[in-house]
Amino acid sequence: MTKKYSAGLVSKRFWFSEFKMYIQLRLAGYTDIKIKEKNDQENIFLAVSSNRQKEIYQNMKRRVNQLDEAGLQLFSQLDIDNQKLFNLISILLMDDLFSEFMTEVYAENLRKGNLKLTPIDYRSFFTEKQRSSEDISKWKDYTIKRLISAYQTNLIETGLIRGEKESGRMTPILLDKRLVQWLSSRNRKDIVLALGGSL
Repeated sequence: MTKKYSAGLVSKRFWFSEFKMYIQLRLAGYTDIKIKEKNDQENIFLAVSSNRQKEIYQNMKRRVNQLDEAGLQLFSQLDIDNQKLFNLISILLMDDLFSEFMTEVYAENLRKGNLKLTPIDYRSFFTEKQRSSEDISKWKDYTIKRLISAYQTNLIETGLIRGEKESGRMTPILLDKRLVQWLSSRNRKDIVLALGGSL
């Protein structure tokens, strides 16, 4: 089956504190509908406009709903580095292209002991995807530049690269064993390996 790739990540942020707050509300017994009502009334994510307020809610709902009850409970038990990883994982669970980048570029560089992500690494990935995907071949260069920037921002905010955005040094985070087990139980060992973890 041909995968449907999306460039939707260009308009989304990492939103870690918002992700954490949404999970805390869910653990406190709030449903998605109740969180929506609370957000509509109180602007709980401190959005700068009503459109952004709705957008953050919709994105957090989608991300958090990637987690089952065990995932929600696990999040609150993790250290902050692994909580940030969990936020990234929720993005990877919804974004096949970003997940493939992590497997084919990030994890591959780690395996080779090459701890730099350069502009060529990003460009080569997208050039290859344009050859193999009809959808991606139609994307404008501007879209690809924005996606590259979004990937870099997500990796920096997770803590997986540090330093210069264009050629940051890769700094893998040790995955909590419980997070590895959770991903394995969801048949997503590919994400464990993509993040430099081992099974």
